[in-house]
Parts: sequence; structure tokens; C-alpha cells
Amino acid sequence: MYLPLAISNKLMDNCVGVLYMSYREAITKIKQNVMDNEEYERIIGRYKRAKVLLIDDLFKGSITKSDINIMFEIVNFRYFNNLPVIVSCEREVEELLDIDEAVGSRLIEMSRGSVVEFKGRKLNYRVYG
Repeated sequence: MYLPLAISNKLMDNCVGVLYMSYREAITKIKQNVMDNEEYERIIGRYKRAKVLLIDDLFKGSITKSDINIMFEIVNFRYFNNLPVIVSCEREVEELLDIDEAVGSRLIEMSRGSVVEFKGRKLNYRVYG
């Protein structure tokens, strides 16, 4: 089973609310509403204040400054409010730091040594079952 979902399912089994955030989908929706402050705050606020946030495929695809700024807003809020984040990402830890040191370093610090990295194409369960 996909590890971040397995963790989320276990939390939900114990009555802990987990909000799933598909990175590409969410970032697109947030950017589409950036000019509507009320709607922007409503959408981004869900991710900022969720009891537990599962970010799936963080920084998948091409990344803009806007994408980084939005993720910083979410991650920074959660960092300063000690709110947990579960992240799946195809990038290595060092790559996250290269994309944006502020976002990457906060995620790394929040993980407190609980980073699990799987490497290799054979681990893609969609292709190799």
C-alpha cells in the first residue's frame, strides 16, 4: 500500500481528521482564485488549518514562483502552529531544499528525522504492481 495513505488511514481509524491535498490540483485551484481574496483565503485556509494535512506529489511538474509562495504560506503556517504534515514527493530531500530552502527546511525540521526515502523506478506500484 502507498505509505502516506496507509499512515493517513491509520490516523483516521483512530478518529484523527486528515485532509488530502493533491498538490497539482490544489495549487491550480488556489492560483485561479488569487484575485478573489475571500475565496483564496477559504481554499488555502482549509490546508493551513487541517488537523493533519497529507500533501500528495509535492512539487510535481513544473514549478513557478507562485507555486512556491503558496506552498510557503501553507507550510509556514503549519510549522509555526505545530500542525502535522504528511508529504509524498518524487524529489529527494536535497532537491526540496534546492527548489526552496524555506519550504524544504521547514518540512525537514517538522519531520524530526522521520523522513522515509524510497528510490528506484521499480517502486512505482502503478507500473510494477
